Amino acid sequence: MMNEISSCYRCDFETGEPLSQCPRCGQPLRSAKTVRRLGWALVALGGLLVVFMGALTVVIGGIMSRTGEPGATTRFTGGPEDAAFIFGIFGLVISIGLASVVGGAWQIKYGKPNKKIMVVMFGLAIVFLLIGKLVRSFD
Repeated sequence: MMNEISSCYRCDFETGEPLSQCPRCGQPLRSAKTVRRLGWALVALGGLLVVFMGALTVVIGGIMSRTGEPGATTRFTGGPEDAAFIFGIFGLVISIGLASVVGGAWQIKYGKPNKKIMVVMFGLAIVFLLIGKLVRSFD
């Protein structure tokens, strides 16, 4: 019986031998089964992020569209630039969620991570953090 393939996240080394660490770079090896489990977690978390941020976008959009109507109980007091900024941030968070879903689906299917998708996810997260720091600097 052949052992399950284990792979290294850092250097892409793969082996069917029961090793715990990569012989090339020393990082822990992850079995395809473990990577698939992590893929399911990525799909679930990314999906939740997309659904909740999508719902929040609809709710906030509704509040903004009813601002100024007689009897409206909530109002948006920002301008068009503020609305564009808010929806831009929501879109960025939804993009992070979608990248998580795609990356998780890849891991489930192939049993190893896709480095390009991981770079996109981390890039989006860095952009999100930089925008947060920029906004805080204006306070």
